[in-house]
Amino acid sequence: MESKREELIAATKTLLWELGYEAMSPKKIMRESGAGQGSLYHHFSGKMDLAVTALSEVEAEMHGRFDRIFNSGKPPLARLFDYLGVKRYGLKGCRLGRLANESSIAEAALREPLGRYFRHVEKVITKTLAEAVARGELDPAVKPKPLAVAMVAAIQGGFILSRLHNNPRYIRLAAEGAAAMLQAHARKH
Repeated sequence: MESKREELIAATKTLLWELGYEAMSPKKIMRESGAGQGSLYHHFSGKMDLAVTALSEVEAEMHGRFDRIFNSGKPPLARLFDYLGVKRYGLKGCRLGRLANESSIAEAALREPLGRYFRHVEKVITKTLAEAVARGELDPAVKPKPLAVAMVAAIQGGFILSRLHNNPRYIRLAAEGAAAMLQAHARKH
């Protein structure tokens, strides 16, 4: 029985990334997972309950990958450039961020996994930027919080532009632009 639960979650994670919450139906989840309606409602109270569970898992996975970059032991500026250099799939969009434009995000339960992830990302990037300033890697005039928000916005905007133009190059361009913005504040040693 537990494997059917996991199959439902895995199918939902895939469909959320490919279709989003609103276009994902219980019928599509059952078709993708191979589970019957009885299994879906045995394990979850409905589509939202299943989606929240799946999004929480996605958030934990993304959180872990993000933290591996920032816990690498490298100098702060190197960690930031590593983050910007991560391979991203522009046409699919961010696994969490792509859901932010759906009206269903008004539901607190759906919004919370996204909020947890992006609060964490902004906090860690802000802290890393402050560390880079303190170590003399970045200009002392750098304001870490606004620059962190700009970096996150550049990546999320790159996803949007990739999807809008149906061209995966835009996510790379956005990351390169954020890296150039960061490099412009780097202190020359």
